[in-house]
Amino acid sequence: MSKTLQKVAVDQLQVGNYIRLPISWRDHPFMFNSFKLRSQDQIQLLKKLRLTHVVVDIKRSDTAILSAPALPDLADSVTDLETMKQQMLEQKERGISELKAFRKEFKQHEREYADSLAQLRAINKRLPMKPMEGLMLSAKLIKQMAASLSAGSQVTLHLMNDDIRPDDPAYHSLNVTVLAMMLAKRVGMSEEEIAVVGQGGLLHDCGKLLLPNTLLTKKQPSKADIREMQRHPILGQELLRNQSHLPRAITAMISQHHEFLDGSGYPKGLRGSHIEPLAQLIAVVNTYDELCHPRDKSRTRPPGTVLGMLYKIFEDKLNNHYVQQFIKMMGVYPPGSVVQLSSGQFGLVTSVDSEKLLYPKVLVYDPAVPRQEAAAIAIDDQGLTIERSILASALTPEAFQYLSPKERISYFYDSRN
Repeated sequence: MSKTLQKVAVDQLQVGNYIRLPISWRDHPFMFNSFKLRSQDQIQLLKKLRLTHVVVDIKRSDTAILSAPALPDLADSVTDLETMKQQMLEQKERGISELKAFRKEFKQHEREYADSLAQLRAINKRLPMKPMEGLMLSAKLIKQMAASLSAGSQVTLHLMNDDIRPDDPAYHSLNVTVLAMMLAKRVGMSEEEIAVVGQGGLLHDCGKLLLPNTLLTKKQPSKADIREMQRHPILGQELLRNQSHLPRAITAMISQHHEFLDGSGYPKGLRGSHIEPLAQLIAVVNTYDELCHPRDKSRTRPPGTVLGMLYKIFEDKLNNHYVQQFIKMMGVYPPGSVVQLSSGQFGLVTSVDSEKLLYPKVLVYDPAVPRQEAAAIAIDDQGLTIERSILASALTPEAFQYLSPKERISYFYDSRN
């Protein structure tokens, strides 16, 4: 056993020790096999489990191991400990049941996401040859999504588990659509306005459909390649130029989503109020998703870091009101963030509740808990906080396999009253 891990008698434990239990996860009432002791009652409960020893992680502990066994606390009540044990077992069983219900519900969200993705791919196939048909299909899809979003008073943003095809532009377009519509709802837009934002998000990159796929997937594009790719806002505008019924705001989102307030964007270098308001909204979401998924994988950053970049580095480029609301919507640690908890454990943020942004649901890596039984827990219920976000590459191979962080982060939502 390493110097940082010590086999310790239960009588020598104290609050602040980080322990690992030497028994199966199913044979005790605690949520994890490894955790930091938060109360004397937990130590007494370990004694009631007839454990003589546990393993203490010295490095993760806030306090030292007692040099001698602690004196018994005569004030402890066996009845209270039995009650506590029962409550913890019930909480654990409830967590397992909630996880089963969540997985069943999440399967529905995944089906909705997969259906939206399939519809978007069909739209992208039709747009170059039959723009009118493509627009009708896009309007139908967005109408459904806008109605669903508007109907719920509480919106949760989920991380999707789709098998990503790196060269498929639909993932980026759907991410921008979902996040832009959620942002539109957050800033108080009506269902009709949310639908306009949604269709703009769905179509914002339609000009790329007219570019060669080999150009879009080049890992090291030349300056000439980049100039050609930067024509896609103009190509998108040209693709839909005969669709006179299309609202001006949607065509602006297509042609201006790469324009920045300081004039450093493209294709026209527009400044300030010359950029349409909804194009400014799409620019925030589009910039976020592109920074999260750069062409050069070595420049990948955690989602939380990207949000900080939007606020600091892009302060003069993006609409500050939309940026601030977007950050509040996504939370400090957006879904897909790999994080380290106050317990020292690693986890993957799976969803963010709009009402509890500081306390997302986190899938926690505990090798003693079978992955298929591991719950995405509300960390505040366990007295945990997030200390920092990290790159997935910093995980151990075992933690990486357990948490399975995605190279491309895909989002979807559910809304409820």
